[in-house]
Amino acid sequence: MTAQRPAPEAELSLAQARDIAVAASLPADGFPDVAAALAHLHAVQLDSISTLARAHQLTLTARLPGTTTRDVDSALNNGPAPLAFDYPAHALALVPLADWPLWAFRRRATRRRPQYPDQPTRALLLDRIERDGPLPLRQLRDGEQTAKGWNWGPTKTAVEFLVWSGELASTRRAGAQRLFDLPERCIPAAVLNDQPSDDECLTMLLGHAGGALGVATTDDLADYLRIPTSVAARILPDTRLLPVRVEGWGSAWADAKALTGLPRPKREPVFLGPFDNLIWYRPRVQRLFGFTQIFEAYKPPATRTYGYYVCPLLADSRLIGRADFTRRGDALTVQRASLELDAGPEAATLFAQSCRTLAAATGQTRVECADHITDTAVDQAG
Repeated sequence: MTAQRPAPEAELSLAQARDIAVAASLPADGFPDVAAALAHLHAVQLDSISTLARAHQLTLTARLPGTTTRDVDSALNNGPAPLAFDYPAHALALVPLADWPLWAFRRRATRRRPQYPDQPTRALLLDRIERDGPLPLRQLRDGEQTAKGWNWGPTKTAVEFLVWSGELASTRRAGAQRLFDLPERCIPAAVLNDQPSDDECLTMLLGHAGGALGVATTDDLADYLRIPTSVAARILPDTRLLPVRVEGWGSAWADAKALTGLPRPKREPVFLGPFDNLIWYRPRVQRLFGFTQIFEAYKPPATRTYGYYVCPLLADSRLIGRADFTRRGDALTVQRASLELDAGPEAATLFAQSCRTLAAATGQTRVECADHITDTAVDQAG
């Protein structure tokens, strides 16, 4: 039975908010293809760590049942036309091409930043790419020594700022290398414009964020776009989102479509990559699930609580455990694992099922456990 659309300031229990949030981000039946998933999420975070898979691959395969990480990258890079462009939407992310005009507010702001490259630097890079492009960063460096760690060399800094300002665009990859090109050669002419005002951009983007989150606080929505909370609070009353109240949260915002269709079918359990949209914002994860999300890859090994590349386990609209994964040959390897105290009697079975699903998605033929692991759930997975 379909629920009636609630009036403004409708009251939602925490359990209802959790169901709405999970269904909005990861619908039970998934999405038909990569393009549809991108069009719903509006941003899929990118990251260079590949010990298990790339961040965007894990986010998208979790929403595309039966697909693999190879399928995802083939759709992004080998189709007749690109599906997305790289942009600092929520960190560096894949953004659907149709959203190009909506990030005009950030492109305009980039050109006002003191780090924005000077005209000779811009001209040198743009002329090179116009002549020889699309090119990866390594070919643009021309012998410049690669900076280490978090430090960016002058060419990378200039290229990134030109991407942020919209003077360069990246819509394809060669292997793991982004290819940089002039936007007029890779962004469809129908969307290649900066016409919307800043407030028009933010009104649409906050509505999109609300659709992807289902129900969220002002702070949650601001984080989705990486904008100040004060800016989000000013714009939100003009969006399509509805004001609601959530048990334990107080005031929040909900997407009208997300509020219909209760009860919802349960989805299959799934491990979420650490950069998944559902768990981007740690305060929201704590509020929704009572689960402490930690990313420890950049901590010294001796100080890690859960491991290097830890994926939370989502089952029945709850986060019930986590595992530290890597790949060894043809095996998905569980290096550490734990279940929440309230995970329930079926947790071991769900854990094992999800390990096998993740192995298939990442192209591994079996699941193995590190020698020191004796957990029943992990034993079942193997």
